[in-house]
Amino acid sequence: MAKRVTLKDIARAADVTTATVSYVINNTPGQSIAAETRERVLRAARELNYVPNSAARALRRRRSGCVGVVAKKNLAVPRFSQTIRGIQSRLEDVGYNLLLCTNKVKTTGMSDYLVAYLEGRVDGIIFLGKDNAGPSAASAAIIERDHVPLVTFDCAGNSRIYSTVDFDYRDGARLLTECVLEREPARILYVRPNIDTPQERDRARGLEDALDAHPATELEVVTTPITLENLDTWDLRYSVGATPEGDRLTAEFADTLRRAVAGLTRGDAVIASWSGWTEPIRYRCRERGILTAELANNGESNFYPDLYMRLPNFDAGVACADELLSLIDGKPSSARILHLTNVLDGTRGTYGPEPR
Repeated sequence: MAKRVTLKDIARAADVTTATVSYVINNTPGQSIAAETRERVLRAARELNYVPNSAARALRRRRSGCVGVVAKKNLAVPRFSQTIRGIQSRLEDVGYNLLLCTNKVKTTGMSDYLVAYLEGRVDGIIFLGKDNAGPSAASAAIIERDHVPLVTFDCAGNSRIYSTVDFDYRDGARLLTECVLEREPARILYVRPNIDTPQERDRARGLEDALDAHPATELEVVTTPITLENLDTWDLRYSVGATPEGDRLTAEFADTLRRAVAGLTRGDAVIASWSGWTEPIRYRCRERGILTAELANNGESNFYPDLYMRLPNFDAGVACADELLSLIDGKPSSARILHLTNVLDGTRGTYGPEPR
């Protein structure tokens, strides 16, 4: 096994002291190193294929240089992969690595991500919970006791012991619905999942907020067969593709939409709670002059609805990373709300306007 290159080896090759090499390699502030000397040290390090000892560096700094991300999600779903990419991008800017953790309870009785922190493998945690649920009560007690730097994303709840990042779904839904109402539809069909979460309740409230000023517009709500219990089956299409269970659920979903849009007429509108849900409606109604809109779109379809709210998933990941870095630096916890304002016109895309 080859001998590991040390700072002494670099110092010998560059004809400088070991301290000078340390100052250059670690970019130590307050040290005046001539540009020519700095370049000579760095050139010697490159030629010797020097790799810093991360364990020793972490011991000196009392930091691991790594952040844990709890992502009990299907990361093939565009929304979640976009968020993870935002986290990674921001962490890379400051030299942090990313470690995917789980929420599984270990033999110690603690969740995997908390064990990772207490063992010193990560300096903090970004928590993307399952079904928008945050840390358990038992985990929250440990987070508070051990002052664990932790940020939850899209878990719809404030906390005094960790930071939170959430979307303003209610105002985003209001804004998009107001854009739809500018087209003066006689009727709006609202398509939503069979899920009762704070996020879905906020979307429904935002829709109602906009409709309060348009009492003549009729609202009809259709609930799809998508539930928390079968959501993993629904999302499998993004990773493993078609499955028998997924095909059955998709057929039931399509049948629900088919029956719901049968009574719509020209000038009516459909607003879907989730991304991609108006695509089958456009396929069936493109000749009928029915407006389509989505409250949450992640850009995974080329066949955009007429109007849609593009979720800033990448920016949300960056915000989560920023909040965690702030906690790691000892700053107090906070609650950040990301406003949804990016209403886009899908008729201006590649395929042009739909026939009316």
